[in-house]
Amino acid sequence: MKFGKLDLGRETLAQMMDFSELNPNSNKQTLLEACKIAREYNFKGLHVNPVWVPLVAKELEGTGIETGWVVSFPFGTNETEIKVEEAKRGASLLQGKPWVIDMVTNVGRLRGKEYDYYKNDMAQVARVAHDNGAECKAILEVYFLTDEELRIACELAAEAGMDWVKTSTGRHGGPKIEQVRLMRETVPSHMKVKVAGTGSFWTPLVALGCILAGAERIGTRNAPWIVDELSGMVADLLKAQLY
Repeated sequence: MKFGKLDLGRETLAQMMDFSELNPNSNKQTLLEACKIAREYNFKGLHVNPVWVPLVAKELEGTGIETGWVVSFPFGTNETEIKVEEAKRGASLLQGKPWVIDMVTNVGRLRGKEYDYYKNDMAQVARVAHDNGAECKAILEVYFLTDEELRIACELAAEAGMDWVKTSTGRHGGPKIEQVRLMRETVPSHMKVKVAGTGSFWTPLVALGCILAGAERIGTRNAPWIVDELSGMVADLLKAQLY
């Protein structure tokens, strides 16, 4: 279903969503329910805390839905060597399955202008991902960054071999639409932009704004609501244009 040049039909929207269940109080039942919803909507991915990854990977087997593996979540402050070991652990658990790494970058190193450290931190994790058939996203935590810092972070992520830049972990404030646009304008065309934010940040209209600003993926617990409401809104608009 076209909205301008964008296809915002239900199936296409679902493939733009990474559903998430990353609460510290998640349990087996909430994870099984999340898997059920992910299968029902055919979301692109489901992101959970590492302890639940074996369960989720088993439940999603054969669906093509990616299991998300988070590295240094949620603060990004582990040593690089530990981040690499986390990435290798994900690779061992998810070998042969569709998976992806979402790695939290070290914001303090970036803001302290330790650019070589910041880039190398990303590059080493990206290398593990690529060696094991996965893409790698760099979570930048844009809430803490000036526009200039955000531009530098995107440039360093590209130099490090990252496949995606992602706005946030969802533990702090949501990104501004202008920041999403800046990320899309800064990274090269082969890289993609993922937007995530706090739960209250996500509404269907905010999601549409992020997509129009250049986001190719949205990570949120509200994915079912966004897909249902936004695809319905677009359908209603198109119907109205016919009369």
